[in-house]
Amino acid sequence: MFDSHLHLRDPRIIPYHARFVKEAIDLGVTGCIDCAVRPEDWNAEVRCALNVTTAFGLHPWCVATACPDWADFLECALRADPGALVGEIGLDGIRKTFDGGAAQREALQIQLALAVRLGRPVILHGARAWGALLHALEPWADKLPAILLHGVSFSPDLLRHPVLSRSNVWFSVGGALLSPAAQTLPRLAAAIPLDRLLVETDSPDMLPIGGEPLVLGQYRALLNSPANLPLILRALARIRDIPFAELADLTAANAHALLATRG
Repeated sequence: MFDSHLHLRDPRIIPYHARFVKEAIDLGVTGCIDCAVRPEDWNAEVRCALNVTTAFGLHPWCVATACPDWADFLECALRADPGALVGEIGLDGIRKTFDGGAAQREALQIQLALAVRLGRPVILHGARAWGALLHALEPWADKLPAILLHGVSFSPDLLRHPVLSRSNVWFSVGGALLSPAAQTLPRLAAAIPLDRLLVETDSPDMLPIGGEPLVLGQYRALLNSPANLPLILRALARIRDIPFAELADLTAANAHALLATRG
């Protein structure tokens, strides 16, 4: 099993990496994409028994507080790690901004241009801003080696958008799939092309309903871990009517196919 989106550098879990990783490995998780989403995390080194691919990017939530030279810092981090992806970047419609999202849009364009220049795939956040994100992507989609839309949750009709119909776009489904309130997401999960379908936990956040929390004192009821990936995969397997083991292998193979697009 491959977790296509989590955050190993989150300061809440750094002291507990051994347990965080061991529980996942014991349940069959073998690899992940670790997104370092703010300048403070870009020079942190993470070592663990999982097969980790790193992504560096300025998350839209972090744009307002980033240091003035963040773009230069990001390019240095990416050049120091030729296998790293660019992400998690994008646009966000959950948290309102004083400038109507102008700074997020500018940061996204800077990072898309950097990804094109370095030939790196991108990992994109578009929560409640998918339409605006796709509009921003249109000039870049055919120049990027690969695009991973993380935590997808939009109408299946949007799959017909010219950007999303491209073969270099992958879709990652997360723990929101288990929410009884989710209506659109199960229909989307059933419609995503199988060869571009991925799964994620977005740990240490987004603890899925029915998932086991990572027990860390004051954070006991809050933190998610990649050990909950099988739970998400089982829900997805029921929707797609595919045996669990087959879907686990398929989504892992899809993740490796995406990573193979790196120059």
